[in-house]
Amino acid sequence: MQAVYFISDAHIGSRNLQNEIIKEQYLIDFFNYLEGQNNVSLYIVGDLFDFWFEYHWVIPNYYQRILSKMLILREKGIPITFVTGNHDFWMREFFPTQMGIKVYHGIHTTQLGGKQFFIFHGDGIIKRDVGYRLMKRFLQHPFIIKIYQFLHPDIGIPIARYASHLSRNHYQQDIKKQHEEDQEYLNFAVEQFNKGYDFVIMGHSHRPMKVAVNSRIYVNLGDWLSHFTYALFDGSQLTLKKWELKSGSKERKLLG
Repeated sequence: MQAVYFISDAHIGSRNLQNEIIKEQYLIDFFNYLEGQNNVSLYIVGDLFDFWFEYHWVIPNYYQRILSKMLILREKGIPITFVTGNHDFWMREFFPTQMGIKVYHGIHTTQLGGKQFFIFHGDGIIKRDVGYRLMKRFLQHPFIIKIYQFLHPDIGIPIARYASHLSRNHYQQDIKKQHEEDQEYLNFAVEQFNKGYDFVIMGHSHRPMKVAVNSRIYVNLGDWLSHFTYALFDGSQLTLKKWELKSGSKERKLLG
């Protein structure tokens, strides 16, 4: 049985340059660790990038180091699966054809180690997100995508980055609202348990969480903006972990 790793919400390409340097350092270190392991696979559960749009010939230059590292993982034979999030609206053929990475839009269900997994970024679950659900249908309409392709990348990409920045600010809330939303996510996970799933994995909230409901487990993956958290399934147990990077050291530690 492969060791299966899950990450989400790195938002590579966001507007804060200092945070970008830190995120990239942590992610490259984490990918280097995976590269040195045997029999592992990786799930990216949405929002690896702060914005993704596939022009025919153009990819934003600030994604190159992460994309190159992911390609090295694939060349090492490490399977990567991408379950899209709300910042991955227009992910199409580049990852499957150029990177050999499987892409699933929305909910993805699979069996790992004889267990049933429900994997979903988590956007649109919260009841108050009516406006977001309408916006998502609008932005993913083929006509809208076709129009956007006519914008020069030097215009279209900055517009989308600005919109992504506003989207992140929209989810900055007080503690009470965060707890209310976390309960909604958990309620959604319990609904999936009642359908027979053993594990529910989501992201989107940027708040790492692990909750056991009887013998079933819900994990929110947190983020790689400030928490640097991920999940690991070893064939029987699903654990939520934090990646620790020691400055000036090649040591890599997994913290349970």
